[in-house]
Amino acid sequence: MHITFNTAVARLALPALAEGPAEMAHSGIREIANEALRRPGTIRLDVGQPDFPTPQHVKDAGKRAIDENMTFYTHTQGLLSLREKLVDKLARVNGIKTTPEAIACGPGGVGAIAATLAAIVERGDEVLLSDPGWPNYRMMLPWLGARAVFYPCPPSAGFQPDLESIERLISPQTKVLVVNSPNNPTGAVYPPDTIAAMVELAQRHNLWLISDECYDQIVLDGSWTSPAHIAPDDPRIASAFTFSKTYAMTGWRLGYVTGSNELIDTVTKVLESNSSCTSTITQVAAEAALAGPQDCVAEMASAYRRRRDLAAGILEEAELLIARPSGAFYIMADVSPTGLPARDFAFRLLRERGVSAAPGTAFGQQAAGAVRISLASSDADLREGVSRLAEFVHRGI
Repeated sequence: MHITFNTAVARLALPALAEGPAEMAHSGIREIANEALRRPGTIRLDVGQPDFPTPQHVKDAGKRAIDENMTFYTHTQGLLSLREKLVDKLARVNGIKTTPEAIACGPGGVGAIAATLAAIVERGDEVLLSDPGWPNYRMMLPWLGARAVFYPCPPSAGFQPDLESIERLISPQTKVLVVNSPNNPTGAVYPPDTIAAMVELAQRHNLWLISDECYDQIVLDGSWTSPAHIAPDDPRIASAFTFSKTYAMTGWRLGYVTGSNELIDTVTKVLESNSSCTSTITQVAAEAALAGPQDCVAEMASAYRRRRDLAAGILEEAELLIARPSGAFYIMADVSPTGLPARDFAFRLLRERGVSAAPGTAFGQQAAGAVRISLASSDADLREGVSRLAEFVHRGI
């Protein structure tokens, strides 16, 4: 059969793309990182990518999974044996009591959080996000027809949330409060009193509270508290975690979320529709991470603490330190003396001095005069990169 191709039809305008995703900006982190990839020799202080290898016993478990042909689908929520180990971890580390049925695994922390938002948020809803905050949250909302409303975490307050502002921002359309502590990008760890106040506020206004705890085991000073530990019987709290940061498993892509059985059942439906399940090989490796020696976790946290002190010392001497981070592996540097917008500064720093740092505007307006430095780099790279940044600021651009 001969088919004639209609060139007139081919010349018609394409059907419209989805308005929200098509019009949103790319992540400001990825924008600078992609440019850095094209410049060999760049000192990379941009992406939250641990420079440590995945622990050997975890890699060995992944290899065995391949050799033993554990390469088939699993339950969408994850292997039961993995979720049983996660129950123990959540009780031990986070003070959260849960069950295997109330845990769902997703493709990274980002996948778990996206599935949770999709299970909760509808068109026209408002979601309260921190400013500064991880850009991926706001990038998820256009899929859902929802709107981000930003609550300030000002530099002058050490990037702690302004609780009174959160209250004022709540409207009849507000449905979710997102809390991220330890925080990306600022490294701020919210005190227990602050977490308790945010839980109380969400309860009083009948909001869902999504707690992004992907840096839960990277606390550099003091202690940290999970909202679900403070309010263990509140079915409106969802807590999300990842293996990426704790075990240097970013490329393995495994995160998980726990909450009420009803919430996790809906999250699972979302995951069924977009990923079926996470990699079986990764899940087996994650079991080894949880069951094996935990020295690697403490060693990495200790290295991040040392690097935090190194970077903070250089920035403090240069009068560019905004706040000393207590968790995660990031530190914010003040670049406002240059008078340049943060994005312009970041690209000039990359092109003229060979150092890549994420512009503060990638995270919101509260950090418009700053750049984020990732401490997940070697001591040598941090010393050289932060020194170049400080010199670049003070040379008078």
